[in-house]
Amino acid sequence: MNNYLNTIGLVISFIGSIFFTLNLFMSKKEIIKLGVSRWASDKDEENVKLPQVQDRIKQRNFGIIGMILISVGFLLQLMSQIL
Repeated sequence: MNNYLNTIGLVISFIGSIFFTLNLFMSKKEIIKLGVSRWASDKDEENVKLPQVQDRIKQRNFGIIGMILISVGFLLQLMSQIL
C-alpha cells in the first residue's frame, strides 16, 4: 500500500511541476505579441482582452492547478511514509 501511495504521489507531483512550467515554453511569436506595448482602457472588460492580461490569467490558472497537484502528490508521499 505504501509503495502505491508513494508512486501515485510522485506522479502527481511531477504532473504538477509540469503545469508550473507550461508558460515558460513560448514561441518567439507569442513573446513578441506579449511584449508589444498597447493602450489600456479605463474599463476592466476591455483590458481583460489584452494579450498581456490573457497571458497572466493563463499563468495564474496553470499555477493554481500545479500547486494543487504538487500538494496532493506530497500529501500522498507523506501518507505512504506514515501508514
